[in-house]
Amino acid sequence: MKLRLGGCGLLALVALSCGGSGGNVMTTPPDSGISATGMLGQPSTALISGNLIFVNASLDMMPEVTRTFGVLIDSGSPVLLIDPTLFGANPPMQIATTIDLGLLDAQGQPVVTIENAPAFQISTQMMDALGFGGILGGNVMRNFSVQLDYSAPMMEGFCLGCTASTTRTDVQSPGGVVDFTLAGGGNRAVGLSATLDSPVTDLPPSRIPVTVTIDGTDHLCIVDTGATVVSLRSTVYASLVADGRAQLTSGITIMTVAGASNAAVTRAKSITVGGQTVLDPSVMTIMSNDTDSLLMSISVEVNKQIDCLLGGSYLRNFLVTIDYPVGELHLQPYDTAPIPDEFRRVGFTIGLDVTGKHFVVQAVYPNTDAAAQGVMVNDEIVAVDGVTLSGFVASADATLDGALGTSKMITFGAMTGDASLANQTVSIKVDDLIPNP
Repeated sequence: MKLRLGGCGLLALVALSCGGSGGNVMTTPPDSGISATGMLGQPSTALISGNLIFVNASLDMMPEVTRTFGVLIDSGSPVLLIDPTLFGANPPMQIATTIDLGLLDAQGQPVVTIENAPAFQISTQMMDALGFGGILGGNVMRNFSVQLDYSAPMMEGFCLGCTASTTRTDVQSPGGVVDFTLAGGGNRAVGLSATLDSPVTDLPPSRIPVTVTIDGTDHLCIVDTGATVVSLRSTVYASLVADGRAQLTSGITIMTVAGASNAAVTRAKSITVGGQTVLDPSVMTIMSNDTDSLLMSISVEVNKQIDCLLGGSYLRNFLVTIDYPVGELHLQPYDTAPIPDEFRRVGFTIGLDVTGKHFVVQAVYPNTDAAAQGVMVNDEIVAVDGVTLSGFVASADATLDGALGTSKMITFGAMTGDASLANQTVSIKVDDLIPNP
């Protein structure tokens, strides 16, 4: 299972030092020069994958070159990040002055075009590893109210300019409302290595600090729509598992500033923000202490101790509206959770083989029905429940999620370690990898 750790974790490696003066706060963004034309308040076609939301976007950096690609909506990233090599260009580290980011509707027509959005380049290797083409970060989103709809009716999961819903019948209204003051920003070194000789830019505050109650204890956390799971400081994680609750310490791969790392995952008994409680959500920490390094750097930036990134395992339970100009986070609970728990699933994970053309078993969890039936690493997986696998790896892996007591029909390809599985469709039970505390 591959998860993504958001915040400045990705940023620090490829584009931006997490240190700097920081400490600035604001309530209403000043005139940034960023503007939007088109139909604000209309949803954009989006993909919901691994608790993350991606939009189809057209980035026109050069008049004769326009590409369409997936952009991650990431409130934990301070800046808009792109891979300029997608456009056949070799620009400086910061793309100068004017970038048009066109959010497209289902027919491919522009809904909103954002103008004068400063963007920073990110390495092709990192974009390839993550499987998308860019990140829409806080330096752009802070100028608007943005809404993330994890239920994604008609695949329209992102809306620039939308405010909290008063008309939806599938969510509670008003839900929880949390006031926030944007924090962080300041002068930062920019560049692929962020050395002392790197250019320096002045970033606006974009961090969203909120109080999060985890198993009855309050912690200051950053709202991070680019983190798949609520990510904890190691000491906070250790305090949770001290009671002996179940945890998963193998088979969990995290993309971090240092590349792929292993994580430990457990369940909190409850997480509450703004009076809105989610029971038994998954939480994690990175076993190499990269979570601590990331949270410490953000703490320096905002001049307060930050204990966690409030990520998708909590946020996915709500219609989330981040009204940046007003300084309000709206959490409207869905009547029915739109996304299944990713740790209640068939007991293996899906990745790509070395050619990048075939979906294969990446890891097998012990003591699961999958392990008992002889599923092995590198076994080829062709389809799940009769649907041929395609698209994002995270989307393919998510097809293994399910309800306890059910099974999935897994179709294996010719490349399998156990010949009895080759070209066969096998019923494999859904297991609970992390039983509730």
